[in-house]
Amino acid sequence: MGIGDSRRPLYRLPEVIEAAIIFVVEGEKDAESLRAHGFASTCNLMGSGKWRDEYNEFFTGKVVVLIPDGDEPGRAHARRIYAAVKPFAAEVLYLDLETAKDISEWFEQGHSEVELVNLLERHWSKTEVAHG
Repeated sequence: MGIGDSRRPLYRLPEVIEAAIIFVVEGEKDAESLRAHGFASTCNLMGSGKWRDEYNEFFTGKVVVLIPDGDEPGRAHARRIYAAVKPFAAEVLYLDLETAKDISEWFEQGHSEVELVNLLERHWSKTEVAHG
């Protein structure tokens, strides 16, 4: 018996609703890794390629930071989410961590919350210059 079209809410949906800035990653492990470092985060259930359009409205007016897994399916998944939430979100940032397979591994490599914020600030200023 599969789950078919049954309701599959976003992981940690109450936090998504409350947060002004929300990180979106591929799986629960990465969402929990970000939470352990003080960031609000979520993912869709069932893994890569399973984003549902019903999730998009929860990102209305928010800053969304997409951190894909470091493989092509992960990047394709993040690009789909980017296109889906862009009409709803205040801002959508796509941050590819080139030195790690995912955000959990990136933190395990010894990177810190401050480094992540600095990466985002640099990325954000490049985005503003490109769109300004």
